[in-house]
Amino acid sequence: MKNLPAWFFLVFFLIVVSHFPSIEPLQAQPNTDNMFIPEDTDSFDPGLRVGENFPTIRALYRGREVTQIDQFVGTKGAAFFANRSADW
Repeated sequence: MKNLPAWFFLVFFLIVVSHFPSIEPLQAQPNTDNMFIPEDTDSFDPGLRVGENFPTIRALYRGREVTQIDQFVGTKGAAFFANRSADW
């Protein structure tokens, strides 16, 4: 008798779920059709191109001034993120 509520809720849940419409139309595929464009035609410049040299920077890393990112580039490259400091 103690397991009755668990079985009841399981059966109730299965009955309710079986009456829901299919979730296939809600999946991502219809939303990602024509997501990629064959050519970038706008004027936005996202930054460096693949293979371009990284510009000289001036930053502090562990108390030393750094002007090149070569020491941070690994075998898979590097991702560089910069933001302006709020500490003026």
